[in-house]
Amino acid sequence: MQADIEESAWPIVTVRWKGVVSDATLLGFLTRLNAWLDRGERFGLLIDGTGASGLSPDQRKVLLTHMKQHAARTEKLLIQAAVIDNIAHRTLFYGINLFFPNPFPSKVFAEPVAARAWLEAQLSAR
Repeated sequence: MQADIEESAWPIVTVRWKGVVSDATLLGFLTRLNAWLDRGERFGLLIDGTGASGLSPDQRKVLLTHMKQHAARTEKLLIQAAVIDNIAHRTLFYGINLFFPNPFPSKVFAEPVAARAWLEAQLSAR
């Protein structure tokens, strides 16, 4: 699995997940996320999971741990829009948010255009 990461439209970063997420891909993404947070600038993250297979239980645990460790920074700097076309994956996304509610604005969309428009509106409102 790979993640195509496009950050040329900063402060909006687009991450497109493709196929099955490998542990290395997830860890690479989290490293990049840390680098964006290190900039100290508010930014929008558009996660496009259209057609992706989702995260394994162990990967969800890694993601949840990362979210907890960086909650103070993401609360101030991150706005997230997720595009999830699979109902099972969308349910898992909501499940994670039950255990650890996002400290940042976050919304799920069916398609990327609406997700980007929401991110742009959120960023311009702050």
